[in-house]
Amino acid sequence: MNLAILLPGLLLACSSLHAQDPEFPRKEFIMHVKLQGGMATNFKGHSPDVFVGGVQVVPQYTLVAGHLRGGLIGEIFFTNKKWQAAIGPTVSWKLATINLKQFGSGGNIHLSFDHLWGTGGQRLLGGGVNIDLLNFIVMGISVHRDYALNSWWIRPGFGIRLSKVKQPPHP
Repeated sequence: MNLAILLPGLLLACSSLHAQDPEFPRKEFIMHVKLQGGMATNFKGHSPDVFVGGVQVVPQYTLVAGHLRGGLIGEIFFTNKKWQAAIGPTVSWKLATINLKQFGSGGNIHLSFDHLWGTGGQRLLGGGVNIDLLNFIVMGISVHRDYALNSWWIRPGFGIRLSKVKQPPHP
């Protein structure tokens, strides 16, 4: 009998705590522009690592409030002494909210998973870990396997939010 009362009470408490989390809000569109620089390598000593640097635009929309966003990545990058481009889908899964106690949310930590097709024959599959600070600045590192050209791309990045922050409705 006590379990029949306790279980719904716990579910209600958990859902109200989840509703207070402002990260990955319902029906939110977000767009970041990110600057990345790193290397492409096959981890073998007989071939040199190649610089890869560029700019990404990442528009996303919240698919599951508080947990999951999905969207696209479009990027222009410089590698092998020429400019190239890539595009593909991405999803972001929120791992944690950065709680600043009485100040509220300071941002979130999330994983991203991507698949990109490049103009130079690249086929990049991978992802990264990102820290979204104050819903404005994004820092992270990504690792992608180029399964077409047999290399790994390792790129730290820094970005800013371009889209407006969704304001909560006022009573």
